[in-house]
Amino acid sequence: MAGKEHFEKLLELLEMERVAEKKENLRELKRFPLATREALGKTVTGLLIESIGSGLGGMPLVTLSRQPKGEELSPFHAMGAGDNALLTFPMGSEPAALEGTLYKVDEYQATIALNSPEPSKLNRGLCQVDLLGSDATYRRMKKALATASDARKNRTAALREVFLGETAPDRRRARKVHFFNESLNEFQKEAVKRCLAATDTALVHGPPGTGKTTVLVEIIRQAAAAGERVLATAPSNIAVDNILEKLQGSGLRLVRLGHPARTLESLRHANLSKLVEADPSYGEVQELDAWRDRLAKRGSRHGRGQFGYDEKQQRDREIAKLWRQARDLEGEISRRIVASAHVVLSTHGGLSRNLVRNRFDLVALDEASQATEPLSWVPLTMGDRAVFAGDAMQLPPTIYSKEAADKGLATTLFDRLKDILPDNLQTLLRVQYRMHEDIMRFSSEQFYHGKLIADESVRKHTAAELPGVEANDLTSVPLTFVDTAGAGFSESWNELLESRENLGEAKLALRLMERILASGLDPRKMAIIAPYVAQVKLLKTMAKIPGLEIGSVDGFQGREKEVTIVSLVRNNETGEVGFLSDVRRMNVAMTRARRLLIVIGDSATIGCHPFYAKFIDYTDAREAHRSSYEWPES
Repeated sequence: MAGKEHFEKLLELLEMERVAEKKENLRELKRFPLATREALGKTVTGLLIESIGSGLGGMPLVTLSRQPKGEELSPFHAMGAGDNALLTFPMGSEPAALEGTLYKVDEYQATIALNSPEPSKLNRGLCQVDLLGSDATYRRMKKALATASDARKNRTAALREVFLGETAPDRRRARKVHFFNESLNEFQKEAVKRCLAATDTALVHGPPGTGKTTVLVEIIRQAAAAGERVLATAPSNIAVDNILEKLQGSGLRLVRLGHPARTLESLRHANLSKLVEADPSYGEVQELDAWRDRLAKRGSRHGRGQFGYDEKQQRDREIAKLWRQARDLEGEISRRIVASAHVVLSTHGGLSRNLVRNRFDLVALDEASQATEPLSWVPLTMGDRAVFAGDAMQLPPTIYSKEAADKGLATTLFDRLKDILPDNLQTLLRVQYRMHEDIMRFSSEQFYHGKLIADESVRKHTAAELPGVEANDLTSVPLTFVDTAGAGFSESWNELLESRENLGEAKLALRLMERILASGLDPRKMAIIAPYVAQVKLLKTMAKIPGLEIGSVDGFQGREKEVTIVSLVRNNETGEVGFLSDVRRMNVAMTRARRLLIVIGDSATIGCHPFYAKFIDYTDAREAHRSSYEWPES
């Protein structure tokens, strides 16, 4: 497909995806009554305003709270810092609602950073918060695709031709590298050298626990030391923060873009808003904001409590003018800080041309296999060459439109480049530093041609070797498959969540958890994960252990725990495994554990799929196949 046609096709698929996501959000609003949305954590009502203040960059902060009502979960259980939200004010307030970003979330209290000034008129009463989606990222993707498609005789055009397979990638002579991180293994060092030698692009394949982000950080430091400006991006905020954390102490000027609420609190000192606030010129912004605040609180100059219509209109125009002046000045300071940075860090979707106006010598994309091609083009249009780090054998991007996915949106740039680039521009990281070799080996054999090597520091470690943990039949082994065949743990369909759950498996998972915790394991070192959101919700309502994490497989990608219990859920007479057939999801699930992996499943059901049949054989060979009858309900 010619370049122009390729990007036109992507624009069509992107619009299909935008419509599908919006339909899903609207479907939830229409399908779920208010009480249901509250139960799911999509809406919180009955909130009182505790305070209205200002945060980084002078953003208005509204803090809301609600008294506990005896519910099993906190009202904000499904909300987190960084989520987009709509705040609806009491009746009669002006305006009636404002969009913002959740800045801080506790059990019964939340702070929202508003995207615009606080209400000019605020009545007494109760507020409501609803989770929102946003079209901003779609607009940026469309603009990036147009830029890439129309590029002529520049670096964006050169990258486009390489990525579409129209021209061969160039490679310069490799220079001698003095590594900042001397502890890198031979495969990691080779990856750094190949990426630094790439004129156009190179790939780093990072299976679980092999340190691909560590490699990317070394590449970034090497490029910056050579006088290059670097843009480091990833699809998720947590992945960006991982890069930022590893760059701390490097001596480089680092600027983290994005809302402060989406940055880990320990790293907010590098957030652009914090750096703007520390700038000497920021005092003028504060003066404008203070002037606006005084004007907003001032009464009628005629001595009456109420403004006349014309007087109110004039005051509101002055308030809006002061707001714009302050934000314009803030923008000037922001652009100056970004332009002076050695390394700028951001999510792909969080990049704005209003802030980033100068090109970068290198764009380093982490978790590249989790970003759709349109999303990847947002940072790529800002740089001269690119390095991708990812793993095509782990979870792909989340896509709402099945039709768009089937027609090509599910194919990432990382997917295409691994088939295009020559071997000397790709590196497979082979030494992993997370898992016991018995946990690692099945994944290695199924996804990485048996090439992974467990580092000596983790090769034989077990949970029983952790301080204060007693050895028992679970903690002293690295792997256990608990077979529920014959136990009658049938799956069920949750109509509300449109997802599957398995009460018998959930109860068994908690019995296993209790046995492990009784051995002395810190709950914070353990997780229970499941591929189905209904099972996750069920487990969360049943388990009340402080520090214990329960979540979806998708939500745990890129993370690890000393011990993980995986509930596969599926148990039916027809051997249907549903979306468990996407075995990349299981590659993620089975590689989160460092010392102990417990998988719960019905062999009669999952054994109908060749991947799971091989897993059962693998556990049989290691005498790790046990029956749920060994842990009966008391």
